[in-house]
Amino acid sequence: MFDNNGALLSTAVAITTIDNVPSGTLSGKLSEDNKTLTVTATNALSKRYTVVIDGLKAKDGSTFVKYDDVVTFAADTTAPAIVSTVKDSASTFTVTFSEPIKEIGTVIFKYADGTPVTDGHVTKEFTAPSNKVTFTLTSDIAAGKTVIATFIGTQDSANNLLTPNPATVTMVKGAMDGVAPTVSAIAQTGADTFTVKFSEQLVKNPAIKIGTDVVATDKVVKDTTDPTLYHVTSPVVLEGAKTVVVSEFHDLSGEAGTETSKVVVFTKDAAAPKVASSNVVVDATDSKQYLELTFDKDVKVAAGKVNGAGTFVKDHITNTIAATETEVKQDATNKKVVRVNLDAFLGDVATDVEGATYNLDLTFTGVTSTADVPVEAAKATFTRGKDGVPASGAVAKVTAVEQGTDNNKVKVTFDQAVDGASATNAANYKIDGAVVESVTLLPAETANGVTTQVAVLNLKAGSNEFTGKRNINISDVKALGSTKVMEPYHTNGTSLNENVAPVVTSAKLTGTTEITLTFSEAVADTTGEDFEVLIGGQAQTPANNVDAGVGADAKTTVKVTIAEVDADKIAKGLSLKALETIDVKDAAGNVLSVPANIVVTQ
Repeated sequence: MFDNNGALLSTAVAITTIDNVPSGTLSGKLSEDNKTLTVTATNALSKRYTVVIDGLKAKDGSTFVKYDDVVTFAADTTAPAIVSTVKDSASTFTVTFSEPIKEIGTVIFKYADGTPVTDGHVTKEFTAPSNKVTFTLTSDIAAGKTVIATFIGTQDSANNLLTPNPATVTMVKGAMDGVAPTVSAIAQTGADTFTVKFSEQLVKNPAIKIGTDVVATDKVVKDTTDPTLYHVTSPVVLEGAKTVVVSEFHDLSGEAGTETSKVVVFTKDAAAPKVASSNVVVDATDSKQYLELTFDKDVKVAAGKVNGAGTFVKDHITNTIAATETEVKQDATNKKVVRVNLDAFLGDVATDVEGATYNLDLTFTGVTSTADVPVEAAKATFTRGKDGVPASGAVAKVTAVEQGTDNNKVKVTFDQAVDGASATNAANYKIDGAVVESVTLLPAETANGVTTQVAVLNLKAGSNEFTGKRNINISDVKALGSTKVMEPYHTNGTSLNENVAPVVTSAKLTGTTEITLTFSEAVADTTGEDFEVLIGGQAQTPANNVDAGVGADAKTTVKVTIAEVDADKIAKGLSLKALETIDVKDAAGNVLSVPANIVVTQ
C-alpha cells in the first residue's frame, strides 16, 4: 500500500478523472485500528472519476477483491466557518473551523483600541489541511490585553472562502502565574540525542545550543505523552563534556524562564552496529527479492553499499561467488533495516541461481551508526527464490519458551526460520510481571532436516520481581518470506527467575583492615576476587583485590578483609570497584549490581 518512503502507491489507489477535473497527487493515512484508509487529493474532487483500489492485503495476508468503478463526487460548495475559540492557557488560543482549511490566508492582529500588534508578538501554529489553528500571545503582550485576530481570504480545500469574510476572533491575555519554568534535567538518549525536562509545560519549544552549535527548531520535538519533556537531536555526535544552553522558554501563563547553561558529560557510543538478522523479502512495488538486513541499532546510510563473497550450494554442488558491490537502501520507518536488490547483488545467471542456498561474508561502505561508527562485517545465509513470485503463506509456530542463559533472558523457539523484522519487534512479546526491552534473533539452525530459529527476549533489568510461572503471549511473528502472521501463542507453564539484582546498601570501615558490607537481600559467593580497594578513587600499588568472602551460606552482612589503611588513606577516601570476576549472587542467581564504585564510610 505504501512504498519504502511512506508514500501511497499509485498501484494501490488510483483516481482518474472522466470530466477533466484531475485529482492531483494522492496521499493516504491508515486509522489507528488499521481498518480505515483516508485518501487525500491535492485538488478538490468534483464530477466523475474512475476509482481503482487493488493489491490491498489484510493482516493475515489475504488479498482484498479489486475495486474498479465510476464514482461521482459532489462539488464542495459549502463555505467554512469559525465554530469556536478556546483559551488553552493564559496565552494560547485554538480557533476551530467547521472543516479542514487549505489556505489560512492573511491574519491581522490589533488591540481592542485598534492599534496594530507588532509583528512577531503573536505566533501561530497551522499545518494545512487542518481545521484548527493555534495562536500564542507572546510575553511582549501584557496580561489583560485584548487582541482581535481578523481572517481574510481563508479557504477550504475546494477554494470556498470563509464566511463571513473577513471574520474575527477575540483573545484576552491572561495573567502570569508568578512561577517561572526551570530546566529540571538533561539526559542523553542516544549517540546524537538527549532530552530536556522542564518543571512545567511551555508555550512553545525552547531554543537550545550545544556549545556553539545551534540546534535547528525542527530538531527540538515535544514528547507525545509528557508535555514537559523535549527530545533534542544534535547536529553533531555527542561526546565528552558539552555546554548545553537552554533559552527562550515561557510557561503557559507567559512567565519567562531564565536562560540555563549546564555542562553535560556525554558518552559516545563507540560500539559498531552488528547485523542481528537477515531475511529475503519480496518488495510490494517491483515484486523482486531483496536481502533485508536488520542491525542491532539505528544506522545512517550515506551512499551506502554492500559487497559480499562466499559460496552457494545447488544440487549438492558448492560454488564460489564474488558478489557485485550494490547500493543499499534504508527502510523509511525502521532505521535499523537496510535492503539490497538480490538481482543486482548476485550477478549474472551463473551466480544468481534460483533455489540455491547462499553463505556470504558481507562488508559495507557508507553505513554507520548514528555516532558515525562504521558497521561491522557480517555473515548472511539465505535461499534465493524467484523474482516476481509472491511471498509464501507459511505460518510460524512457537515450540518452546524457557529461561535463557541468565535471568535477564527468555528463549523462544520457532518451528522454522522467521522474518527478522517481526521476530525482533519487542511489542510482539508480552510477559506478565516483566518488561521485554529488546529481542535478539539467533541464526536459524537445521538438524535432521528440521529447521528451527530462536528469538532471545532481553528483559529490562529489575523488571521481573518474582520467581514463578506467569502468562506469556506471543503474536504477529511471520515465517521467513511469508505474508501471514502466526496464530497467537499463549503459555502459563514456564517458570522464570526474578531478575532484581542485589545491591550494596551500606559499606562501612569497621576496622583498619576491615570493611562491613550490607546487602539489599541475602547473597552468597564462591572463593575468588570480587572488589578492588581504591584510595582517593585510584588503584593502589600493588593492587588490593579482595574476596567478599560471603561463602555458600547466604547472608545480608559480611566483613571483608582489606590491606591495612592508615589515617592518610582514610582521609583520601576509600571505595570499592567491582571486578569482572565478581560472583556475589542472590538465591535466583542475579549477580550483585555495582553500577558505580561503592563509597566506604566510617
